Amino acid sequence: MKQLVAPSFSASDLFDDCVEEISNAALRSRLVAHKPGIEDVYASYDAHSQTQTWSSLPKARRGHGDDKIVGNLTKAELVSLYNKGMVSSKGAARKKYDQLKLAALDECPYCGGCGELIASEGIGTLDHFLPKARYPAFSILPINLIPACATCNTGMGSKFPTDPNLQPLHPYCDAAHFFEEKWTSLVVSEEIPVVVGFDVAIPDHWDAKDGARVLQHFKDCKLRSRYRKQSASDLSSVIDQRKTAFRGLSPEAFRAGLLSVAWNTKLPINGWKRTLHQGLAASDWFCRFDFAQ
Repeated sequence: MKQLVAPSFSASDLFDDCVEEISNAALRSRLVAHKPGIEDVYASYDAHSQTQTWSSLPKARRGHGDDKIVGNLTKAELVSLYNKGMVSSKGAARKKYDQLKLAALDECPYCGGCGELIASEGIGTLDHFLPKARYPAFSILPINLIPACATCNTGMGSKFPTDPNLQPLHPYCDAAHFFEEKWTSLVVSEEIPVVVGFDVAIPDHWDAKDGARVLQHFKDCKLRSRYRKQSASDLSSVIDQRKTAFRGLSPEAFRAGLLSVAWNTKLPINGWKRTLHQGLAASDWFCRFDFAQ
């Protein structure tokens, strides 16, 4: 879970760029005429972002591409702005699309870098925080487009909860404490072989809504299993080092080494790596056990 800086270009500029790529002159003219209405809808997104109440924004029906969404612009026409005007563009709109994908710096903000952003076919994916199938008016709204690994993008799917307590974390718009305070935890089995498990530990001073949201985010992104899988290599490496290079260290010195990784502010505070090392350092059994015996 990583907070992102909002896109540097405006929603108005991206709309203009995408409209320029629409080959149908009549549709292009209608899109231009409806720009004030589109900007009003964008303003509603901004207003709901202030209160983290995206779940109360009106949804379009599943399918029904002919449904009118903004003025007489249909759902299918608004979705085409993304598919044809942005993704398939070779001009300014495509450059902004690529810029959005690069903004995460190869760490998916949903899972904190658990999934690779760089794939053989390109630079990861863009997830629609509010899915374009249900919220077509936001199909090219920059703040709604999240650079994400394929696993998180797929996991979010085309649904969005109606319950505000179940909303996923918004990397651009959510409150800072979701990204700056610790809410992931580690359980260490006191046995050989060592087994670790990841979970959610909600800070006591958070309200119930925020706690419910991080718990749901943890489930939606399947972080329990993904973190455990991702951390297996690091756990083995730490144990091997304790058997060899770190064998002579006192438990306190070994713990300090683990904490140096746990406190590395260049890594997401709730990502698997910091959570793993903080949890291992917190285990007195792990720090004292003689793995070389």
